[in-house]
Amino acid sequence: MIRSSLIRTLPLVLVFVTLSAVAQTSDSSWSFAVSGDSRNCGDFVMPAIASDVKAENDAFYWHLGDFRWMSKEDQDLVSMLPAGKELSIDEYHRTAWDDFFTHQMAAFGSFPVFLGRGNHETVPPMTRDGYIEKFATYLDRPEIAAQRKADGAGAGPVGPWYHWTHEGVDFITLDNASKDEFSDAQLKWLRGVLDRDLAPDSGIRAIVAGMHEALPHSTGAEHAMDDWDLGERTGDKVYTWFYDAQAAGKHVYLLASHSHYYSPNIYDTVYWKQYSNRVVPGTIIGLAGAHRYELPKTAQKGAKTHTYGYLQGQVHADGEIEFKLHELSEDDLVRSRWPNAPLAAIHECVVNNAD
Repeated sequence: MIRSSLIRTLPLVLVFVTLSAVAQTSDSSWSFAVSGDSRNCGDFVMPAIASDVKAENDAFYWHLGDFRWMSKEDQDLVSMLPAGKELSIDEYHRTAWDDFFTHQMAAFGSFPVFLGRGNHETVPPMTRDGYIEKFATYLDRPEIAAQRKADGAGAGPVGPWYHWTHEGVDFITLDNASKDEFSDAQLKWLRGVLDRDLAPDSGIRAIVAGMHEALPHSTGAEHAMDDWDLGERTGDKVYTWFYDAQAAGKHVYLLASHSHYYSPNIYDTVYWKQYSNRVVPGTIIGLAGAHRYELPKTAQKGAKTHTYGYLQGQVHADGEIEFKLHELSEDDLVRSRWPNAPLAAIHECVVNNAD
């Protein structure tokens, strides 16, 4: 077990998960899907993800943030404008979030989708209160509202961090999209959630935390909570909390995006292994449409970039979860495209939306 006296600043993890009508198999296993960062080309990629996860009969899809670019117009959005139409930056800001609903979320229909907040959801004129208001339907889904009621006084209001439990798994969505996180309020809330999970009669076998930025000292540390002092200190603390939950016998998994590639085993680093050889399993999955990055030199075997896709988690009866990368081809994007999505723009996103 990692002692807090040894580590005074450890990173927080975004716990992501969603509840929904879940297809059961003979061994009581079921699956869910997750990815993040659908700016730039997400209007082409997300419909393909929606098609896949529905065909796979996944329980839900979880988006880890960065829905639209906001600092500049997304190329997918621009390509689907009427001929000759141009947007000012103010017009773009007024329409970008609605475009996310129309060309990304609409592809899922009634399929359960859960949202996490990304740093591009903090770009002015968007505010935290504005985010909560704009995405209230997703932040107050029936599963989340029911969990808040069950949590009672420790639940907190509707907001960008939340959790719910399903089939013995606690899914936790954390908010580390802005430099004021993790706040004392979010840490207090998370501590309460984990304490309830660790109670002898909780029935919780696994904990999955989803967040936008990876906790500190991962293989993706070049673009994560290491970037600001409060992020590093509180992120370290959060990691130790999840490590202790794992040491107590829970299956624990940490998921993030922010970096636009797929990278497994991200906490298998010298920093974390100085405390224990058994690190908390973690993955970066930022392949939902954003401009794809080169892999860091520290990435583990199996990491991939210059592709699009999502992570599927197969949950077994004992709470163990196996994760598999699902990649999407240009043909997948074409088959799922909106009628006004130009083939040339889709091809451009496939071949040139990358470092």
